[in-house]
Amino acid sequence: GNMSRQITQPVNQVRLTNVAVVRLSRGGNRFEVACYRNKIVNYRQGTETDLSEVLQTTRVFTNVSKGQFAKSSLLEKCFGTSDEEEVCRFILEKGDVQVSDLERNAQLESTIREVASMVSEKCVHPVSRRPYTMAQVRDAMKMAGFMVHPTRNTKQQFLDCVRLLQNTEVLSIERAKMQLALVFLSLEDEEEKSFETRRNAAIEMLVEAGVSENDIQAPAAGNSNRVVFLSDPSHYRQVDAIARDASVKGRVEIIQQCLAEEGDVALGSELERRALQHHQHHINDHAVNTNQSMKGDDNSIDGGDEQLSSELQTMLNIKESTDDDTNDIHAPEAKAANSRKAQKAAQKKSKKAKRREKEEQADREDRIAAEKTRQRERAERLGLADNDGNNGATANGKSEDANASGGDTKPCNTCGGAFTPGEYRSHFRSDWHRYNVKLKMKGVSPVSEKEFLLCDSDAFFD
Repeated sequence: GNMSRQITQPVNQVRLTNVAVVRLSRGGNRFEVACYRNKIVNYRQGTETDLSEVLQTTRVFTNVSKGQFAKSSLLEKCFGTSDEEEVCRFILEKGDVQVSDLERNAQLESTIREVASMVSEKCVHPVSRRPYTMAQVRDAMKMAGFMVHPTRNTKQQFLDCVRLLQNTEVLSIERAKMQLALVFLSLEDEEEKSFETRRNAAIEMLVEAGVSENDIQAPAAGNSNRVVFLSDPSHYRQVDAIARDASVKGRVEIIQQCLAEEGDVALGSELERRALQHHQHHINDHAVNTNQSMKGDDNSIDGGDEQLSSELQTMLNIKESTDDDTNDIHAPEAKAANSRKAQKAAQKKSKKAKRREKEEQADREDRIAAEKTRQRERAERLGLADNDGNNGATANGKSEDANASGGDTKPCNTCGGAFTPGEYRSHFRSDWHRYNVKLKMKGVSPVSEKEFLLCDSDAFFD
């Protein structure tokens, strides 16, 4: 009886670990195969062809968790063959995969990272035209509540993410514009007048398709057979249709896929951008107020416009003053030709820095002189004018006494004197030391302990 209770499982039982199940229903019956995790995708992509690396065993199950095998007669009835290896291949290709939590989370994280990367590469701020970092995009996606769909492709989810960020206004964002060129095909016996007609027709159709007139560049000299413009990526199909139109007869070339500002931010351009944005914001506010109440005071609006114009002009002047210093950064082509100009600008900048340092030094000396004058007047008022030349000796009185006593002392570099370890700690908490520290920061010589004790607080902090 004891022996039978100890043997509770078959000795030939095979324990399957790290199992991923592929399940297929056929002929009203369920068939399963036991696979290794992360190998099913590789097999379906063709990177893994060895079944022994994919399957834990080549047997076909009706229930993997219970260890129930499918009978050969059932396989013959449902699959037309009793060859279990062939049936396993069929189930691997057509069956449903039971994905674990770790695999699902890893796949979702990978998709989120790809979507955030596309948003960072293909989108910019609407005003500054500069891209966002991956961290900013991921934080915005989390705040907007963006959820990854397990079956949709990355491009579709990228478009959904951009629309969600724009609708929720979590991030000021838009897709970076493409720089395109509409090149007109040369036709036989074409006259200049007909060529100009094609160009005008193309520009008119582009504007109707949604391209801004400000984004269409003027034709370059000697290169009038093309129209260069900026377009939103969503308009590309319409632009391609315009190029194939009978009245245009051209083709579309992509000059730059995503147009974004790069490099360091120039102070002048940033101030100009903010000033124009501020000015536009106030103009919109005035327009709204005017629509709400048509009887508003026109004089106050004119005054506000004048003030905004003056602010804009001030910021533009700042930009003009900084353009000389930043010109070499934003014009690398002209840097070699203007090296002498750059050297003069650097010398001019260094002269300004030296002049500013001299002014700061003079201001500091004036403050020190004023503080010394105040100290002298205070000493005369308290009858201590004769101690001005003896501050060092008075302050060092304790040092001489301490040295005479021959004790283990520590000096104070601010107040002078030497103190025993107990006095040293209490000295640094005293009002005398704190006041001397303030005088030292102002560049004024410290006062002695005797002078400090004879004076009241009002005399020191007046």
